[in-house]
Amino acid sequence: MPGYQARTVHFLLLTICLTVTGCSGSIDDAPEVAAVTGTVEFNGKPLEEGTIVFHPTSGRSASGMIKGGKIVEVTTTTKGDGAPVGDNKVTIFSTKPDPKDLSGMGTISLIPEKYNDIKKSGLNAMIKGNEENTVTFDLKK
Repeated sequence: MPGYQARTVHFLLLTICLTVTGCSGSIDDAPEVAAVTGTVEFNGKPLEEGTIVFHPTSGRSASGMIKGGKIVEVTTTTKGDGAPVGDNKVTIFSTKPDPKDLSGMGTISLIPEKYNDIKKSGLNAMIKGNEENTVTFDLKK
């Protein structure tokens, strides 16, 4: 598996593990979160499926799913509770299996890989407490 694909798979697994088990501590010290919905487009069309991750300046990250261009089930601690309040950097992943990879583990990114990298994505979201937050991302090639 090429290096970038291995990193993508490992990052996705890490994100899932952190979402399921939490980073550390108890729910009592969980961050303040708020509901998040919105849309993700790629070159002006809804991104059919993927994963979105909200990275606050400190503390636990949140992840959600992208289905038919809509952001759903953003979770920090419990399913659908939302993303951490405050400024968040955002990464987005959308992959499909690589038919050339005989191991069945390889993937092909459906969007430019810069959107997978917290340092390169250029995506941000300001999440405000006690309200429904709507975010919109239009990814470009």
